[in-house]
Amino acid sequence: MENLKNVKGHPGYARVGNSGVVLNINKDEIEAAKKRKAERLLKEKELSELKNEVSDIKDMLKIIVEKLDGRNSN
Repeated sequence: MENLKNVKGHPGYARVGNSGVVLNINKDEIEAAKKRKAERLLKEKELSELKNEVSDIKDMLKIIVEKLDGRNSN
């Protein structure tokens, strides 16, 4: 990597050359952030799946109600 300069008063962060870009170089923090992101994505996927399942159940209930209404109208 380019020459990294530590950021004063902020251990775990380094500035890249003269570009002004600041990077987090604390591997533990980076791994923790990756883990949080993976957990968040998993929860979002599970929520989406639950929403789809609820929608399917609603559709099935509508069909059942329509069939029952058809029987009762005769």
